Amino acid sequence: MYASLLATKLRIPDHPARLAPRPRLTQLLEQAARRQRLTVVSAPAGYGKTTLLADWAHTTHNPVAWLSLSDTDDERDRLLRSLLAAWERIQPEVAGEPPGVLLSAQGPNPEAVLSAFLNSAAQLPAGLVFVLDDYHVIQDPAVHEALAFLLDNAPPRLHFALGTRVEPPLPLARYRARGQALELGAEDLRFSPDEAARFLSQALGGALPTQAAQRWLDQLEGWAAGLQLAALSLRQRGGASPGAARPSGQQRYIADYLSQDVLDRLPAEVQDFLLRTSILESLSASLCEAVTAAAGGQAMLERLERQNLFVQALDDERIWFRYHPVFAGFLRGELNRRHAAEVAELHRRAAAWYLRHDLPEPALDHAVAGESAELAVDIIDRHFNVKLNGGEFKVVRRWIDALPAAWYAAYPTLGLMQAGLLAFSGDVEGCLRQIDVVEQQVAAKGAAAGWPMARVMAVRCFIACATNDVPAAESYAGRALRDLPADDTSSRPGVYGALGDAYRRNGRWAEARECYLKALGVTHSPTVRLYAPTIFGALADLELMQGRLQAASGYWRKALAAVRDPENFGRLDLPLIGWVYIRMGELLYEWNQLAEAWDHLSRGLQHAELGGDVRALIAGRVCASRLRLAEGDIASAGAYLEQARPLVEKAHFPYWAARFDRLQLEFWLAQNRLRAAVDWSDRQLEAGAFEGQPVNETAELAVVRALIVKSDTPALQRALALVERLLAVVEAEGRAGMAIEALALQALARQARGERAQALVLLERTLRLAEPEGYVRLFADLGLPMGRLLQSARSRDVRPNYVATLLAAFGPEAAALAGPSRLPEPLTARERDVLRLLAAGLTNREIAGRLVISPETVKKHRANLYGKLGASNRTQVVARARELSLLG
Repeated sequence: MYASLLATKLRIPDHPARLAPRPRLTQLLEQAARRQRLTVVSAPAGYGKTTLLADWAHTTHNPVAWLSLSDTDDERDRLLRSLLAAWERIQPEVAGEPPGVLLSAQGPNPEAVLSAFLNSAAQLPAGLVFVLDDYHVIQDPAVHEALAFLLDNAPPRLHFALGTRVEPPLPLARYRARGQALELGAEDLRFSPDEAARFLSQALGGALPTQAAQRWLDQLEGWAAGLQLAALSLRQRGGASPGAARPSGQQRYIADYLSQDVLDRLPAEVQDFLLRTSILESLSASLCEAVTAAAGGQAMLERLERQNLFVQALDDERIWFRYHPVFAGFLRGELNRRHAAEVAELHRRAAAWYLRHDLPEPALDHAVAGESAELAVDIIDRHFNVKLNGGEFKVVRRWIDALPAAWYAAYPTLGLMQAGLLAFSGDVEGCLRQIDVVEQQVAAKGAAAGWPMARVMAVRCFIACATNDVPAAESYAGRALRDLPADDTSSRPGVYGALGDAYRRNGRWAEARECYLKALGVTHSPTVRLYAPTIFGALADLELMQGRLQAASGYWRKALAAVRDPENFGRLDLPLIGWVYIRMGELLYEWNQLAEAWDHLSRGLQHAELGGDVRALIAGRVCASRLRLAEGDIASAGAYLEQARPLVEKAHFPYWAARFDRLQLEFWLAQNRLRAAVDWSDRQLEAGAFEGQPVNETAELAVVRALIVKSDTPALQRALALVERLLAVVEAEGRAGMAIEALALQALARQARGERAQALVLLERTLRLAEPEGYVRLFADLGLPMGRLLQSARSRDVRPNYVATLLAAFGPEAAALAGPSRLPEPLTARERDVLRLLAAGLTNREIAGRLVISPETVKKHRANLYGKLGASNRTQVVARARELSLLG
């Protein structure tokens, strides 16, 4: 519903059916769009500002992004998002550019948004005009400052046109002095005698003498709305005789004229509809039927439009309409005069309709106007948490200020809004004091305090979770969940979500999972919709820990759907959005869907870079580097690796630091820098990094990988010891994902020791665990040694279809796996020993010491190796040995 209402604000109003062209003004607007930065059309209501701007917007050669402003746009972030939506309507790709990415998240940095806005506008091939109609509703100084910044720095092709009843608080004197602004006022908008004659003639379907038109102008002072009213009156009377009654030129008397010459001449059912729906800013059939308690809303709206009764369609589908502001003001006055006793009930009906359609802001406005505290409490109960957690603090402040003081005493839980605002502004002590006050007020009500006290306990649970006081959070949660209504859709899922987060932070995964699933069980909840990306992401991590890629994918896809949900636009943190894309990209990479993985990773990195979140940046750059390495693009892989390095060194994210180390190891191996890889693992072992410490499986597996590459007997023994220790832990915890990788490395270590039968047994076990979930890159990223082992498995018909899929993922390395490679002469056992130590980066003297032979003997073995492998230096001999899987 919100999306359809937003669309009405972005649509250029239709040409009025009987509009007389005003070329003298549209030409001025066209020239200003080419030469100046700003147009201001300023005049009181009814002077034709919107009509003029819409007429020009329909005829100009410039792309026009139209925005009809309302009170809800009186906040900087909201206005910028509305501008983006208007821009996106004519240039959809802007949603994926920095302005769109920044504004898609909660609390965007205003300077970054405005700069991105200007940068994207500067790259446009053609001009762009933003029309901001009804700019007089904007009061927030931050909005005016943002617009002034855009105007001061606008590229030549960018133009803003404002329609307003008052002069906007912008630095107009500066723009005038620089010749950067066109200003049209009431005098400019007054109809000339010729324009009035053309307009009235078109409206009445016949010529009107200029003299008659002049008499109308004399009375109406060129007022456009007055001429429309006059035309309506004349049509009602059936003609335009010179003696026809004329309305007074004084606008304050227009109500008498409208009442006598327009409204009273309409059928009773039309009068009732007009009066009772005049309380609405926008009209739809369903809404009008709810307010009037009568059917036929669509037929009536279309009838009013056909009769030109100051009703304008706001969309092409004729779903939403509005009354002309002058006519609407008159109707509301008449409603209060004729049916004052019904007004409050009409507002209550409107509030209930907006609440049913998840539009809390107009719902609350009508609830207050309808003097219904009960409706206001219901609206706030359902939507307050969403507004607060979505960063809409100004909306919450407006709600607090809009409620009558007496309501806070009668309904103490309304005070929780103030407590929440204090908490989110960082004043935890003030928040707790306010909660104490509310709790005392609720307790004073005695037996009636069940669910109100539950609301208080829910807020205390949120605070306890935020401060990581899990025992207190559990106590408050128990009391809240006991007394909250079974159909509660706000506090109940909020308690489950907050408690799940607290459990997850403290490693209590099973309890976290249970809480998250209970939160998701509260369907149709705005609170759950807001928490969904975090909840689904946490559940995906739980599945990944257990090696269940398919289930994790399901949750990540649901998280993606949640961050793309239009209802969450502008309510989620930018890093959270980036995190979801990055983690989905990571999973797609494991399935070897490299193009789709890169699409997600690049999107995630864009969000992470604009949001400045260190963890998301590390994750995104590590995953991007790994993907580029798999594609053989070593230069790009190295660039992402180096971008991640300073972040890893400064931040404390042990898991991602270990992932970075593993990637660095793979990068060295891809460059044949074996000595660097071996030296790194030696440093880790010499430092005693794993002695007496809890298992850090990612870090330990990186060291195991390096030890296998080193491939001498002590290194392989150490590798197997580490793997066995790690397997005991992860298998006991049911962490199949880590067990699969550990088993794969264990198989490689056995193969390097010449224990091929044991290696194949281990590989078969690994494949049995991995195949149902579709693991691919875990095997392919282990390089040719794993490829050779998989070839052996294929020759023994071990899981042939899956093994074929894995072998196909080796890419350029597949050629080396096509068949057995023959050496002119087999290597001796001693030559193999020397080859392994050369690959590990040892010098001749170090090799001699290890093997207890002379350096001269080492040189002879090297010469033999060069000859047998067709190499001329150490790098070539190691590379050739790796191709032939001679290193294990």
